[in-house]
Amino acid sequence: MRRRQLVAEAIRIVEHALSAMGLRLDEKTGEYYYEETLLKRVLEGSSQSGSCETCDDNVDAGWIDSEDSYPSGDDGPPFHPNCTCEEEYKTSRERVYV
Repeated sequence: MRRRQLVAEAIRIVEHALSAMGLRLDEKTGEYYYEETLLKRVLEGSSQSGSCETCDDNVDAGWIDSEDSYPSGDDGPPFHPNCTCEEEYKTSRERVYV
């Protein structure tokens, strides 16, 4: 890695570690910390009969908060009998200024 990439990676690791410990960081504009949110989305399954409107709507919703329901009203797959959809998760980090 180039020096600049190494420095950026080191800063990211330190910021993540401090954030995980609940510590706040100083910046020229003031104090801030990172708030992490778990997100989920539907990955449409493969079906011989093709996709259905319910699954299409849930896939189109994209990334949503893991505590929210999909447009169909369900918390996660299966959305109907023979549903082959799956869920994918990721963590979103947002800088919050105090």
